[in-house]
Amino acid sequence: MIKYMDKVTFKEHLLQVLNEISISQNVRLGENCKFTVVPIIEHGKSLNSTDEYLHRGMLNEKNLSGRELDFEAVVNMLACRIPLCPIWINVALKEIREEVPIIELQTSLRFRSPSLLQNQDTGHPPFKAIISTES
Repeated sequence: MIKYMDKVTFKEHLLQVLNEISISQNVRLGENCKFTVVPIIEHGKSLNSTDEYLHRGMLNEKNLSGRELDFEAVVNMLACRIPLCPIWINVALKEIREEVPIIELQTSLRFRSPSLLQNQDTGHPPFKAIISTES
């Protein structure tokens, strides 16, 4: 179980999940990617005041719709409350456009401490690779 999270660790975990997708999809992924962030409202789960603040100010449809972020921008956005970070983030290769991989990050709006993060079994919490089985 991870007990410590800083921005460097958060970046490393994101790169690890991108590498996992790279291997399974036979495509080169890394800091060259563009990212879309999709906040997911979890019905039946309550948000605390920090979660609400981030949702209203930054992680909302109006702010994120149609935006593609570079690696540093997405790390800065999702790691803005380190050591708190989203409790889970699903990572999927959405498409490759003009040789630039577009990665979709579906993220929980609940920011929690490292010991509470989901996807501990992946070795790179809170990230989980979502591998497309389409050919």
